[in-house]
Amino acid sequence: MPLMQTLISGVGPLPLSATFKAKGDGDVFFYVSGSAWSDVASTLHIQLLLDGTPIGDSKAFTNEPTSHKTLVPVFIPANLTYDTHTITLEAMNNTTNTDLNDNFQVVLIY
Repeated sequence: MPLMQTLISGVGPLPLSATFKAKGDGDVFFYVSGSAWSDVASTLHIQLLLDGTPIGDSKAFTNEPTSHKTLVPVFIPANLTYDTHTITLEAMNNTTNTDLNDNFQVVLIY
């Protein structure tokens, strides 16, 4: 049975960060979900950073301005060392907006 650890579970705005201690060395997955909105029809795009390095992203397209949209949930593979790490969720472009009406979750799966 996989071990899961919720690292981020909360509302925006982005960026959101969390620090955690990896339980060992090896391959893991980060499950990322969230929502965002834009003032114009555009791609909504967020990325996950591990220790400041981008490791994956999630996006969706909105046709309606100022309408909160669910971003495609993703599993992002990574390799961790037994150490303290920081993850950050941030917007990837200037048309991706987030606020207290947007929810985000990042779960680490060993």
